Formats: sequence, structure tokens, C-alpha cells
Amino acid sequence: MDNLIVLGGKGGVGKSSISAATAVHLAQLAPQKKILLVSFDIAHNLSDLFEKNIGNDITQVSPNLYVIEPDPDLYTLSYTGELTQKTRELFKSSKIMALLPQLESIVEESLRSENLPLAMKNALFFQSILDAENPMEALGERKLHYIALDQSKNTPLDERPFLPKFDLIICDFPPTGNMIALFEVPADPSRRLMKLALKIISVLQDSFNKLKSLTKWAQPAVWMAKRAVNREAQPSNPLNKEEQKNLAQEILDLLYEMEKRSERIATLLKGIGSLRLVSIPEKPSYEEAKRAEELSRRFISVDALHLNRLIPKSEKGKTVYLDKILANQEKYCKLIYESFSHLKIWESHWLEEEPIGMQGLMQLAREIYQDATFQDIVNPLNREIEPIAWTKEKNPLNLDEMQSNWRKS
Repeated sequence: MDNLIVLGGKGGVGKSSISAATAVHLAQLAPQKKILLVSFDIAHNLSDLFEKNIGNDITQVSPNLYVIEPDPDLYTLSYTGELTQKTRELFKSSKIMALLPQLESIVEESLRSENLPLAMKNALFFQSILDAENPMEALGERKLHYIALDQSKNTPLDERPFLPKFDLIICDFPPTGNMIALFEVPADPSRRLMKLALKIISVLQDSFNKLKSLTKWAQPAVWMAKRAVNREAQPSNPLNKEEQKNLAQEILDLLYEMEKRSERIATLLKGIGSLRLVSIPEKPSYEEAKRAEELSRRFISVDALHLNRLIPKSEKGKTVYLDKILANQEKYCKLIYESFSHLKIWESHWLEEEPIGMQGLMQLAREIYQDATFQDIVNPLNREIEPIAWTKEKNPLNLDEMQSNWRKS
């Protein structure tokens, strides 16, 4: 992937329309480029804009343009399912956990898709798109399918083609608060949770092993505990110590890979990412654009601002009502140009018709970009953008070393 464009800003200012128009326009300017448009907003409306049932399937809308409105829960489940299953097996293999089944339910409940933050769910989906990249094949990552132009949602999965390597991904992000949460790509709490769970297992196992070694004349409570462990608390999934150790290490490996996926997102955003703020000439939108730039700069390069829904100056003098709106717009246009003079600013006026369908989106794109080239749009500030090379790293999380450190602490 060469470029990653993110459009964000206040809700209701036209982010989705401009995202879709940008994707359609760039796809036509560079037919050799494979482009993916992704909606990360909860209130998806790309289906309405393209007049096509898109939803959770990557759908081809032109020869080189693909679109998706993802359901983050489904992608989260695909990533946490194996982790949850192995965790369940490990807990069920322990006599101690047979006495404390609530620990198993706590871990499993914590990893349920609906209990994870939305930002993490979106991040996991983003990671699944990265996994479909050709450079990821060497890491053994799975590939995704898409619905081709001549196919529908009824087309069986094995008949759908595999995704190509995308040259450009355009992201329609949620309003500013959720956008920043997604940029932060929080470190997987599952990793911290599982390290804690494994530590609990280790400590409890050591405690009961010491308990079992005490002499016969120890307190009756000790005898009762030994009896519970040795006779009554039989694990539902018995494993020997070596099998338990291997399973625990597999869990650590999964957690480490989840963490590395999060790091890949942060690297992509900082390296090839470009944020485009979308605003309208009104005070709330202007103020939010300033906050969004300030909060986003440590995660991604802010390159441009779209000034949307301008009333044409030709309307001036027609009515008192319009003149008041125009005067207010002129005031905030001046402030926006002063505050964002370091960015590329594109303007677009209110259109007589909604930008719906490929033709409507192209009309909006021409209004915005006029005679700008593909490169003018993709890299408006002519930044140095270097391709990112991925390498596979060995998991530094070693069970024996962790258990040794826990016992010392």
C-alpha cells in the first residue's frame, strides 16, 4: 500500500460524501491503482451514496474501486475466537480452576466482542485489511474475498475472488472524539488480562503444591484443601504439565501477534497516513477542526482541509436571509484560511442535487478538485513518503521467564 487517506471532522459536515467522491475521482484518474474505501462511522451511508447494498462485504463498485461498511463485531470475533478457545482449554485443564470456575468466566466475558471498545474493534478490522496485503502473505496472514462487479451477496464465498493488493485506502472516519480513539489504537487489554490470568494460575498452583507437601499433623484446613484439590476438583480438560505449558505459550504468542498488529496500524498511520479535515464555514465546525488537528498530529500527518457547503457568491443580494448566511460564511472562511494556512484547502459549494450514485459523486469531485492531478490529491504538501517493509519478529514473551519474574515479585 502506497497511501492511506483519512477524512475526519465534526459530524454532519459531509465527510462520507467527500470520502466517496474522492475515491471515485481517484479511481478514474488512475485506473491502474487499486483503491479501497472503508467506512468506520457507526452510521454507515456508503450504500446510500453508491446506491448499492454494500454492508459487511468488500464490494467492487468500479474496475479498480472497492467499498465496505464493516461490522466490527464480526472481525473482532475472528481475531479473539482462537484466543478465547485456548484460554478456556487452559483453565479447564487446571485443578485449581475447577475450584474457581468464576475466573474462567471472567476472562471469557472480557474477550467477548460486545465488551471490547469500539476503537479496538475498528482497529481489528483495519488489521484484517492489512492482513490481506500481499506483503503479509510471508507472515502467513489470511486473505479476504470480495464481491466482484458481476456478483452479488448470494455468490458463495469460494466463488468470490481474492482481494488484490491495494495501492490506496481511503477511510471515512467517525466524528472527532471517536476518530481520536481509533487513532490511539489502544494496547490490547486482552494481553494484560491474560498475563494476569497466567500469573494467577502460577501463584495458585505453587501455593497448592506447597500445601500438598505439608506434614500429616498440619491443620485440618490444610487436609481439607488437599482433599479438594486431589479428589473433588477434577479438571474437565485434563492436561499434563508439559501440555499446559505449551498451551500457555501458544496464548502468549497469540497475544503478542495481536499487539504487533496494533503497532502495524500506528506505523502505517504515521508513515503513509494523511488526514483531511472536513469543515463547513460555521463556528462549531471551525472550532472542532482546530481541536481535531491539534489532537491528531501525534498520530498522523494533517495535510489538507475540505471547506464544504459554501453558498455561491452569485446568491448575494437575492434575499436578506441568504445575505446573512453569506456574511457568516465569509467570516468563518476568513478564519479558516488564517488558521489553516499551512494546509491545502479545497472548497466545494452546495450542489443543486445530492451527490448520489457514481455520476453525482463525480460531480462533487469535480467541484472540489477541478483540474488537480492524482498526485496533487494524494500528496498535496509533497511530503516524503517511504514504503514500509514488514518483518516478522520472535515473541519476547516467554512463559518460563515470566513465571520466574512473578515468583520474585
